[in-house]
Amino acid sequence: MSKFDDIRSEITRLVNDNIQLNNWISTQEQSADNQVGEICKKFLEVLESFEWAEATIHERGLDQSRISTSAIQRMLTAKTKLLEVLESYGVYKIEFPGGVFDASKGKIVGTVADPEKEDGMVAAITRDGFYRKDKLLRQAEVTVVKNN
Repeated sequence: MSKFDDIRSEITRLVNDNIQLNNWISTQEQSADNQVGEICKKFLEVLESFEWAEATIHERGLDQSRISTSAIQRMLTAKTKLLEVLESYGVYKIEFPGGVFDASKGKIVGTVADPEKEDGMVAAITRDGFYRKDKLLRQAEVTVVKNN
């Protein structure tokens, strides 16, 4: 073989090694991203505990005294921090622009009459949904308008 063939062979080997390395890096990045997504789902379970506690406090009227209000504020500060951490990892609440329901982002858990709105419009979000990048982590649960 000539020097030229040796160089061509070495370049081909380096290109193939580079392709393999890029594929390996891509696989590792995808694996890490999937792990972050799973961790974020666990954080959403914690967030749901905060939301459940907050709803229970309001339902039972436990938010009436100054002492309980202070404790509630500390709890809500922790909830806010959790939402900030989730956002720093690309997790965002699902929105329904213009109140238009999107079945790929949420599920209907109830209906309500509202003559001011068209049928099928979102009347209320009863449980926030979240996505990370383009991946749905948790569907929103919504109440939609149904007249008649």
